[in-house]
Amino acid sequence: MTATRRDLVTGIVITVIGVVYLSATFAIRETADIVTPRTFPQIVGAGLIVLGLFLAGQSVWSARTGQGRPHPAEAEAASQGESGAEPAGGVLIDAPPEPAGRRVVVQFALFFAYLAIVIPVGFVLSTAAFLMAVTSLYAPKKWIRNLVFSVLFSVAVYVAFVFGLAVYLPVGILG
Repeated sequence: MTATRRDLVTGIVITVIGVVYLSATFAIRETADIVTPRTFPQIVGAGLIVLGLFLAGQSVWSARTGQGRPHPAEAEAASQGESGAEPAGGVLIDAPPEPAGRRVVVQFALFFAYLAIVIPVGFVLSTAAFLMAVTSLYAPKKWIRNLVFSVLFSVAVYVAFVFGLAVYLPVGILG
């Protein structure tokens, strides 16, 4: 099975799961609040539908324009000259290496440290520190970008929850 066909099947399956999930959210009892118990599940269901349709549409478009990706085993065989087939439309890029075991352990340690400090320190500061540490594991030389991303993302999520959804997050030492 080619990668584009696999993407099409995956997109259709994700879309069907999204439709079933979204229809199940209507069984959740409504409340008078602005944000009801069914709000987040409906967002997730709609997101699954949109992303599933996007993946299916992208695979159909790739197949029609001839830019489909061959199966990774076929691509490797073609690149080694074992097959007469040329890789279709583009450059094959090797997948990034799997994360080292030490890096995964450090990520878990950072996550548990984050859980321990999020309430006393506050959401914005602890999330910014956590994101800075995690992004620095993967791109240590781009610390300015990591810092900007960490601070902006933390503040954006805080503002979205507090002002948009009226869900209060821990303020910690800032409050």
